[in-house]
Amino acid sequence: MNSRETIDKLRRFAAFRHLSEPKLEELAGLLSIQSAPAGHILAEEGTPGDTMFFIADGEVRIEKRVETGGAKELALLAPGDSFGEMALMERGLRSARAVAQTDSLLFVLGREGLDRWLRSDPITIVGFFIELLRVASHRLRVISEEVVLLHDLGYLSADRFQDAAVFLRAALHRLIAHLDGDWSGAAYLYEEFNHAVSRVGSEGPRGEALPETVPASVSESHWLDDTSFCLALCAKDGAPLGFLVARNATTMTTRERREFSLALTASAHLLASALQNIRHDIEERLRARLEGQRW
Repeated sequence: MNSRETIDKLRRFAAFRHLSEPKLEELAGLLSIQSAPAGHILAEEGTPGDTMFFIADGEVRIEKRVETGGAKELALLAPGDSFGEMALMERGLRSARAVAQTDSLLFVLGREGLDRWLRSDPITIVGFFIELLRVASHRLRVISEEVVLLHDLGYLSADRFQDAAVFLRAALHRLIAHLDGDWSGAAYLYEEFNHAVSRVGSEGPRGEALPETVPASVSESHWLDDTSFCLALCAKDGAPLGFLVARNATTMTTRERREFSLALTASAHLLASALQNIRHDIEERLRARLEGQRW
């Protein structure tokens, strides 16, 4: 990659948009370029960090280990995003793992390069750190909103519901209430006896306009279109239990859609477990009733 291509790609980053052409050229000389194949670990959680990364091409997944095993995906970053700044500035340990989701190209800024840049023009660097603070603040707000949503849905799931449709309507109501913007939604229940999916509730001004059903074969949460997201609630074996569809009145940016889908997908396991418990209770009551009639 020549210097012109490097500078053009650097202009994608909010942290560098205030820089003049000479300053971008100076910065380009301080950065190294790293290519990473899909699956490559760029930064490991709990290890010392002395570099931050700027994604020029590709996607990078940020994830954190959980006590039950595996990892929780925190973000999926795209060109124009950056990560690793906290370990670089605080001289601490990496708080999460960064993995190349696709083949990726990254600009890497090390501590030595950052120190040289600071000494060369402290005033210019102030704008750089202000932009980093804005990015960190936005990420914190997104995570905080997700935590509040999960907390609310967790309390709901702990209640004793005797009807799955009633539970899904209550979950949809809580979900729509947490979303910023003009949202509508619909709840769908899978009936295992006839393998049909029917709408059992709606929320918002356009909820009734959502489809009467969704395909029972859907096993993963996904975007139906640019404004509608389908949250699939499935058993551990992948069998469908129910679905929630949320539709925004306005088109969302790619970044907003990524953040939204991650936040909602995090709640899918919680809601699916509650639906399984309700189904189990219904089966137990039916079995007890049949046993009673038999005697």
